[in-house]
Amino acid sequence: MFELNDLLLAFDFSPSSKRALAYGADLLQRTDARLHLMHVQEVPQGPFQREPRSPVPTYKLEEEFEERCQDALSAHGLDADDRLTFNAERADAVAPALVRYAESKDVGMIAMGTHGRRGVERAFYGSVAEETLRTAPTPVFTVQSPDDEEAAASVERIVAPVDFSNPSRGALQQAGRLATIYEAPLKLVHVVETPDTPSVYGPESPTVTSHKTKEKAETALEDWGSDLAGGELTVSYVVHRGEPAPSILRSAPHETDLIVMATRGLRGVRRAMLGSVTEEVLREANGPVLAARDFPTSD
Repeated sequence: MFELNDLLLAFDFSPSSKRALAYGADLLQRTDARLHLMHVQEVPQGPFQREPRSPVPTYKLEEEFEERCQDALSAHGLDADDRLTFNAERADAVAPALVRYAESKDVGMIAMGTHGRRGVERAFYGSVAEETLRTAPTPVFTVQSPDDEEAAASVERIVAPVDFSNPSRGALQQAGRLATIYEAPLKLVHVVETPDTPSVYGPESPTVTSHKTKEKAETALEDWGSDLAGGELTVSYVVHRGEPAPSILRSAPHETDLIVMATRGLRGVRRAMLGSVTEEVLREANGPVLAARDFPTSD
């Protein structure tokens, strides 16, 4: 059984972080977890940056943060919950501060809203969510701002991309545990990438090869899903041909679809040039995404 003891939620009062709070409140109702609300006041540092002459003391920051949170918490019935912890601090960057706190408190999950950047701006600056995802010691739950502010923050289906690697096996086990918590069906997805082959191979060879691979993948996918939760879960399987990220997104078109997947994060110039399937899914998904470099696996 999946036990979530501590959930760290980055809260900056933006629409996406308020939506993340709604999902966090739902998890608190379904588990015995404690919720750590954290606000990071970003203070850039460098040779041309100066600290304010009279910065507000940290304890005062936390008092103000807790007070500002009350309306949002009341909306989810959490204003009197004794499982809440408030933390506010100054830091030169948000993601490292979140990761340090997560490590110090041994939290089981980080939740946050995301405002994914694109193109050149993203290549240089990235996003807080993506940086947290690449460096966090624990799974990261991300959600974007809703198109409809009244949309329910609920999970009605778990979608688990599987590439038959060890990291994706760990993600699948986590997806099965969450499907039990949410009492939701689980959908396993595998993508067979269509190979680029020279024309001299003949027009049919890639199609024939891809078709045979798809059949093998369908069998393997059912084998991977057969032991989940002792067969108590409702599990479906789909194998797509095409590019991984768009195929995964087509398999989870709804705001109530939770995608659970593993990533090992690329860094530096190589990441800026090639991107990452997980990061593309994170930026484009209609619903929440739970991702980690490595999910724990059970024997």
